[in-house]
Amino acid sequence: MRTWKKAISAVLALVFLTCFTTSALASDIADWADRWDNAVSDETVLSLSPGTDETQMCFRWLSPLGAKPSFRCAKQNDLTDADSCTVQTSPTVTGQKKCTVTVNGLKRGTTYYYAYATNGVWSETFSFRTAADTLTALFVSDSQLGRSGDWRNKDVLLHDVAGWDTTLREATVLCPDISLCLSAGDQAEIAFAEKQYRLLLAPDVMRSLPIATTIGNHEFYFPYLNLHFAHPNRFAGSMLHLLGDEPYYFTQNDVLFIVLDSNDPIAWDHEILIERAVHAHPDAKWRVVMMHHSLYSCEDSFEEGPAALRDKLVPLLQKYGVDLVLSGHTHRFSRSYPLWDNTINENGITYLEGGCCSGCNCKASPQELPEYTAAGYAKTEPVYSVLHFGENEINIQSFAVEDGKNVQIDAGTVSARPHSDEGAHSSRIVRFLQFVLSIFGRAVSLWFR
Repeated sequence: MRTWKKAISAVLALVFLTCFTTSALASDIADWADRWDNAVSDETVLSLSPGTDETQMCFRWLSPLGAKPSFRCAKQNDLTDADSCTVQTSPTVTGQKKCTVTVNGLKRGTTYYYAYATNGVWSETFSFRTAADTLTALFVSDSQLGRSGDWRNKDVLLHDVAGWDTTLREATVLCPDISLCLSAGDQAEIAFAEKQYRLLLAPDVMRSLPIATTIGNHEFYFPYLNLHFAHPNRFAGSMLHLLGDEPYYFTQNDVLFIVLDSNDPIAWDHEILIERAVHAHPDAKWRVVMMHHSLYSCEDSFEEGPAALRDKLVPLLQKYGVDLVLSGHTHRFSRSYPLWDNTINENGITYLEGGCCSGCNCKASPQELPEYTAAGYAKTEPVYSVLHFGENEINIQSFAVEDGKNVQIDAGTVSARPHSDEGAHSSRIVRFLQFVLSIFGRAVSLWFR
């Protein structure tokens, strides 16, 4: 009986590979099949996240409760000049220990080496390189490992992690100066499936590339996103406190990134965070907001789409001088014209909608695009964008990974404009209510973190 079951499984796997993958991806899937046991069993897989600014890097991993973690970081690849790094630990609701390290004093354009240990067993030595004077970032969305079929099926996860890994490798080979990954939500299909987060972090590129993640609609109900990523300036004062993670902000070089939780429908929550971020960094050259849900999707029109969310957030984005909005959710790629008050305006905000980056569930942009959409992509292939932040413009180059190779599908720019913050302050009543109601949010946060 077992022999028959194995034979049937092999046939089904072959059919899956034949029908749903390219030859290049099939080869990558085979490679990941060899890595499978180690990838899904590695409880201590580590993530890199941006710190409060470019002088910091945050590291996080989970370990058994009784483990004793250690961490080293140095400029020499043999770690002989390693600085002493404190590992902060705390128990989690999943019965594990959360291990967090923040490395300070980093210099621009410099390579650093690190290793970490659990109970004295050290990892191999890895490295990362900080951004130079100008920042180049990779923008992705909806890797959503487990989405291409039954999320409990090994072949489905192999397909999705192979696609995710291929996109990361192709992007970083094409643009080796990428020093930050921005991910607009739904990193995993199931929020409580830790195996999917382990696979998300398993690609070799993730040992050297910090990632800023966003809470997707598939992740808000369980805290694994929070447990795996140590993002800075987390805002625990939301009146609607969702379990997946908290919104936050950080800067890199001269760019202010504000990461919102678009699952939260309360406009006050978003405004308090945006205001806090902007007034902490009033001189940032660029202001970029990232969220999961797209306010101007290529599958909608001005009259359709997420009208309620758009009505709440667009006035705030305009009020606080946001230049670029990154989002996902629809698995379709698009770039808008600059928009202001639902009208194309050269001094408006550009909205970049990321397609599915892993190939788990890619959807084509419609042939007839909405009037506010400058570009789309009418194929079902993994998509990513590279953002080059210059002095006077943000250069956006977008690519599809077709049969394992990069194909450019769009190019656009966001021009610099003055940031005016006059009147960009929430009222005292809003602040007071936010403070009172945030006490409950903080209590929930401490309980689940």
